[in-house]
Amino acid sequence: MIRDYFKEHFTLFNENFQIVKDSFEVEAIHKMRTSTKRLRALFVLVENLTDAKFKSKKQLKHIRALFKFAGKIREIQIEQQIVADYGILLNETYPEYIEYLKQREHLEISRFARHLTVHNKRAHLLNEQKILKAIEKIPSENVQARSQNFIQNKQKAISLLIKSPASNHRIHTNRTHIKQLYYLYEILIYLSKQVTIIGLDIERLREIEQYFGTWHDLVNSPLYMNAFFNSKKYNGEEKYRVLKKRIAEDRLIMRNEIVRNIYPGFRL
Repeated sequence: MIRDYFKEHFTLFNENFQIVKDSFEVEAIHKMRTSTKRLRALFVLVENLTDAKFKSKKQLKHIRALFKFAGKIREIQIEQQIVADYGILLNETYPEYIEYLKQREHLEISRFARHLTVHNKRAHLLNEQKILKAIEKIPSENVQARSQNFIQNKQKAISLLIKSPASNHRIHTNRTHIKQLYYLYEILIYLSKQVTIIGLDIERLREIEQYFGTWHDLVNSPLYMNAFFNSKKYNGEEKYRVLKKRIAEDRLIMRNEIVRNIYPGFRL
């Protein structure tokens, strides 16, 4: 199961990475980053299951910078979609801001393309054989206990963050833990023999992970909007202040929903 999961997302990463190199297609960037996140989650699990000298961070060292550059492109593309959605909601258009975001997107694409020249010299971004060898060395006799321990460590990390004063950084960190549990849900259920993880089935965990993701997109929004306000593209129109205020209001509503209603539903 672990081997099949790795092969699936290793293949998806390579396929979408090639599309991104050729065209910087929006959906390919998203899929490439998602496969990277899924592989990162899997590598953390493998590191916890095996006695072999396997370090999850080391496996992704050639991808980390690419992931960061692609993330900037993705953020700007998401911000353009947010603006379009709020334009429909508020019956307004924001052409100056969209133009500004397009320029930022092209700049980030150029940076990504320049960085590709380094990676084009490498035959592989991931050492497939080394990873497969580590997966094969996972001992079967204590895999259930180790997978249960992996889940418990995630639960403790989530619980500690929930008990600490709420902040955007802590919510984002919890989002990462929840995302990894969702990505690995079927593997963890199979290996640990548990019925659910943190008291949630996979569909509910998916809904929560997506809700956290939407909230996070709104958290990023003012970073770009404030930069736009300081640029020559901004003409001082009040509609942009109204847009920023509405996004901030919705972001706060979502944060309160996470802290007051979603968190209490976790069985930790």
